Amino acid sequence: SRSFSAAMAKSKNHTGNNQVYKNHRNGIKKTRRPKKMSMQGMNCKFVRNQAFAKRGMNCTPEEKEAQKKMEEKKVQERAIRLQELQEAAKAPVSKK
Repeated sequence: SRSFSAAMAKSKNHTGNNQVYKNHRNGIKKTRRPKKMSMQGMNCKFVRNQAFAKRGMNCTPEEKEAQKKMEEKKVQERAIRLQELQEAAKAPVSKK
């Protein structure tokens, strides 16, 4: 005699029965962001130039201090110039 199990079609193809439980056992975590952006697929001329530019900006502590002093000097000069302009604006304009 024939077996019915061999002749019958399979009824269930998929179930997500235990999957949610298994996924939450270790917690669902956010993906980690890369520390450094990938340069793959970028314009290679740009990438190469960017590397040289970064190396060119490196400076010694003495140079950094000199840059800081120059920056402070520029800020002071701007403040003086602004003050002069404000005083000039306040002065009455003589009409002839």
